Amino acid sequence: MPRKKPEELKSKAAAAPAATPAPAAPAPAAPVAPTPVQAAAPTAFHDADLNGDGVVDDEEKAMELEFRRKALEDQDAMRDAQRKMAWFSLAGMLLYPFAVVLAVLLNLDQAATVLGSMAATYFVSVAAIVAAFFGGQAYAGKSATAKKR
Repeated sequence: MPRKKPEELKSKAAAAPAATPAPAAPAPAAPVAPTPVQAAAPTAFHDADLNGDGVVDDEEKAMELEFRRKALEDQDAMRDAQRKMAWFSLAGMLLYPFAVVLAVLLNLDQAATVLGSMAATYFVSVAAIVAAFFGGQAYAGKSATAKKR
């Protein structure tokens, strides 16, 4: 279901017939100081309330749930892509020396020299990718554990 723009929802609300106003409640005799719960109550509307009427109706709930589901799917796909990149990088680090040995065995001395000269840059770059991935995973795991406490 495509997400509707707030302008579309406001136009629907404006087109709906106005409800009859409820009778006014009698004013309290003396001013009452707000309780801590009343003072801490947020004045902004919920994020799912797209038309700003203060009520999250079924359509807005459905849109919010769809948005959250898509966000979770996107996060899952991102984690999968990062995991594959890290494992591919690790495999490359392990196979790189074999490429040098294979070049020597095939009497490709020029290729072996080139591969050997760029090995330092390659290993540092790939190690940075792998370290960033595993460091990010450790940080995310630590912050998730801290949130549970």
